[in-house]
This record gives sequence, structure tokens and C-alpha cells, in this order.
Amino acid sequence: MDYINKLSNKEISELLFFSHMAKPLNRIPMNRFAYHSHDDGWFNKLFVEDLRDYKSLLSNVIISKLEVITRRTFTELPDEITSVLLESTREGLFIDLSRIVKTRVKVKVPLTGIGHHTDMDRVYNFREEIKDYKIFIEYSETKKSWQLLKEG
Repeated sequence: MDYINKLSNKEISELLFFSHMAKPLNRIPMNRFAYHSHDDGWFNKLFVEDLRDYKSLLSNVIISKLEVITRRTFTELPDEITSVLLESTREGLFIDLSRIVKTRVKVKVPLTGIGHHTDMDRVYNFREEIKDYKIFIEYSETKKSWQLLKEG
């Protein structure tokens, strides 16, 4: 917490603006990222200065969630896939961890675009509405590698 005492008045005003408006005024102090959450944690915003941080976060969250769900270990997502995922977030990416397809040698995660929404209950209910996924990330246990699949 010592770094907070070293912030300038301008940096503090940037953080205060961000905490109230959920968007940066000019730039994010400390040059990395800022996270804003509604009081119940249901609605979240993440702002990053360097997209490599966001790609790393996205990859690590997907892998850690899959490891908990499947009780398997995974290699890191390759940059080619995280780049596609990052680009897909611009249009609203939905990663459906409730519909993972597991076999003895593969794990397949469905993805789709859903647009931008502020009603998180609506986003949560998309799981019921989406029946036919066309894009997946798939991990092969035998090859210890990931691939992006586009079907149909």
C-alpha cells in the first residue's frame, strides 16, 4: 500500500474519477490496468494499457477454470488463439464453461459472440438460448496442444 502514498494529486483524481464513472479520464495510473466492479460483483469492467496483460489474463483465467472443472492440467494457450479471443472480446465473447465437451483425450470449450450488454441476467440466460456453437477451443491430451476449431 506504500505506492498509494506516492501517487500524485493528478493520479489520485484519475482513480477517483474511474471509481465513480467506471472509465478512465485520461490514462490509468501506474500504467497497467484498472478493474471496476458494481457493488455486487455482477457487472465488471477491466481497462488495460497493454493488451498483452489482457491476453495473459484471459488465457490464465480460462486455464485455471478448466483445471478446476476437469481436474486436468493444461499447457498455456498459444498466442495465435489468445489473439483471436482478444479480438472476439470487442464484439462480446461468450465462453460457455457449462457446456465443455470432455473425452479421455480432448477437452472442447464452446465460444460464441453475443454483443455488448449491461443486463448480466440476460447474459447469464444466453446459456439456455444458444444451442449450436460453431467455434471451439480444443485441447489435446495426447499432443499437449491447443487448436481453434470452426465448425459448419
